[in-house]
Amino acid sequence: MIAFLKGKLAAVEPESIVIDVGGVGYRVNVTAGCAAGLRGYEEVQLHTHMIVREDDMQLYGFITPGEITAFLLLLGVNGVGPKAALAVLSALTPRGLGRALAMEDTGALTRVSGVGKKIAQRIILELKDKLGRFETDPETTVTNEGGMNGIPDDAVNALMALGYSAGEAKEAVSKVFSQGDTQDVQQLIRSALRFLDQRK
Repeated sequence: MIAFLKGKLAAVEPESIVIDVGGVGYRVNVTAGCAAGLRGYEEVQLHTHMIVREDDMQLYGFITPGEITAFLLLLGVNGVGPKAALAVLSALTPRGLGRALAMEDTGALTRVSGVGKKIAQRIILELKDKLGRFETDPETTVTNEGGMNGIPDDAVNALMALGYSAGEAKEAVSKVFSQGDTQDVQQLIRSALRFLDQRK
């Protein structure tokens, strides 16, 4: 089983990326947000889960441990396949999913493409008793609902995908963001990378 991949970013597509690891290209299915956020970067590291079938093998990749935990829990729900699970995590963070479960908010789930009312109800029924699994460590998981302490979490997640720890990523983005000279995520990421380079 491939637990994670770290290598050169060889290609980015709307819902997948290709990681070059030692000259071998691994196609990894990712959320739409992950794919968009990784454009323009040279190296990435993702937590991965492989699904093997008789005629196919697919890799699914996630920036944070919280995301892959949520993905595996969703796969355990009867009627939810990897495509639907990935779609849910493209629309909701693990914490957002946990909130939907706690509030029994079927509407939050039915807004996801491919998830109907019956599947949404089943997800809530089968996972609401596992809410503790969605209470992710703030040092390793960043939500995208309003940011963390005002920090644009897309930038933090992008830095984590590049191999920086959650603490390093948050510190760099917080430092740059607090200066108030940018609101553009890509510019913020570049400035944060310069900050991290200066610390070496």
